Amino acid sequence: MWMLQSLSKLKIRLIIFFLVGYLLVFIPVGSTQSSTPNPVQKLSYRFSNTGASVVVDGIPLFDLQDVDRFTAKERSQFANNILIEMIATSPNINIEVRNGNATSISLNSKYLLTVTDNDVLPNFSPLEQANQWRKILEIAINKAKEERTSQYLWQRSFVILIAIAGLIGLRLLLVIATRIFKFKAGIFSKIAFSTGWLVIAGVSSEWFPVLRNWRYYIISPFFQAQWLIFFGALIISLIFSHYSTDLVKLASRRLAPHSVEKIYQDVIEPNDYLLRFVVLNIAISWSLFLLESSAPIAYNLFKPISNLLLTGSLYWISVKLVSRYLRTYGFQIGGHSSPSSDDAILVFETVINILFFIIALVAFAKSLNFDLIGLVASLGLVGLAVAFAAQKILEQLIATLVLYLDRPFVVGDYIRLPAGELGKVESIGLRSTKIRSLGTGTIIVMPNSILVSVELENVTLAKKIMVLLYMDFAAVLGERELALVQQVITEKTSVISGIDANSTNISDADGTGKRLRVSFAILGSQDNAIEVRKRLLELASVEITKSLCDQGIVFTMDDPTIYIQSPISI
Repeated sequence: MWMLQSLSKLKIRLIIFFLVGYLLVFIPVGSTQSSTPNPVQKLSYRFSNTGASVVVDGIPLFDLQDVDRFTAKERSQFANNILIEMIATSPNINIEVRNGNATSISLNSKYLLTVTDNDVLPNFSPLEQANQWRKILEIAINKAKEERTSQYLWQRSFVILIAIAGLIGLRLLLVIATRIFKFKAGIFSKIAFSTGWLVIAGVSSEWFPVLRNWRYYIISPFFQAQWLIFFGALIISLIFSHYSTDLVKLASRRLAPHSVEKIYQDVIEPNDYLLRFVVLNIAISWSLFLLESSAPIAYNLFKPISNLLLTGSLYWISVKLVSRYLRTYGFQIGGHSSPSSDDAILVFETVINILFFIIALVAFAKSLNFDLIGLVASLGLVGLAVAFAAQKILEQLIATLVLYLDRPFVVGDYIRLPAGELGKVESIGLRSTKIRSLGTGTIIVMPNSILVSVELENVTLAKKIMVLLYMDFAAVLGERELALVQQVITEKTSVISGIDANSTNISDADGTGKRLRVSFAILGSQDNAIEVRKRLLELASVEITKSLCDQGIVFTMDDPTIYIQSPISI
């Protein structure tokens, strides 16, 4: 249903466009003489003709050509100005042809133009050509005088008003009829009324000199060869852009391997509409170069708009395609290596989008011959501050990307900061990382640019062996004795490198108060290092026994000591 409505709207627009073109272009522009063609009839002649027309009230009469000292445009402009002045000020205009050293035409003894050999049509002499132009001028001037009388203007205005009132009346009657008889007007009524308004506009532009003059000066430039080629290029651009995605699909199926076709289906095909828009902007941008030399005003007007659309569409499709590719294939690849790699892909996508935006901005400024980098440099302290801020932001984004790619830690790891603070990584953002301190419970916010440049200790990734010592005492330990035992154990083990003091734990093993369980965590990356620390711990056990015996605390220690290999979990 939606497709049918879209097709109906498209058909209506095409019909209206055709009618507008027919009424405003293909209707006869003036009727001063049957031998003088209108702009459409002169189309083939204008491809090779470099002349400029003498025009009266939007009616082209004849063409003047270049001479030695004056261009055709200068000659026609001079003659047109004289005609406008004479028609507006002189009630009677006498046209004379003078055949002296040169054949010329004058109005009320005022020079109008000279008929040169370049102006003469084949098989005509300058005098014969001048006499023919005199007749054409007489018809055009008489017509212009007549169309400026109040009687003519009132009559034609009355007819136009009657036509407008009649059209409005028919529209009201149709509305009333549809409400009374409960039927829909349909598309044909819309076409009929639209055609009626266009007919009124076309007839008005033909009857009234001012409107006809506007119509001529708006339409006539577009009948030059370069404009016709430009419009042809635009039509080809529209057609090519509409079928560009189909051509790419066909090429990928016939020429590309299956993997490339799969990438096209997953990444490019969902953005077909955007790809067609990009191709259309590229084709229009190329088409505008046809007007650079022939119509510089139009070129300078439309070129910035075309550059903006082209740059914006290229930036947008680049962002869309990169995002689609990363989210389709990046997540799949990253999921095999690490489940948390999705965050790294999102950060990488953000950095690429920022780079694309900077490139698009600089490219658009370059297309306008605008030195954006020079402007920033010339802003002095303000530009330096902005550049410094942008540098800091970019540095932090790159540091975040390094964290995700190098992965010295992930969310949930326990790390030790350079100041000795032990904390748990709770989140890794675009600018900073949040770490919860195990000592105070507060959140430490560290910029990512600092974390990638300092030495960090990842406790979670360390290899750890838990050591369990069971101490049996002859009597129940009081608070003083228990505190003394904890102090001696802490002092004797703190001097051993590789013993995690934060993991040392002393607890009642059986609830009687006579048996204590002491656990240590030995950290190390190699087996021989852990063995050395085991031997040091055995020596420390001997020192602990000796120190407690000196204090009068007697106990026994089970042998052997239990060693359990365990991951870090703080």
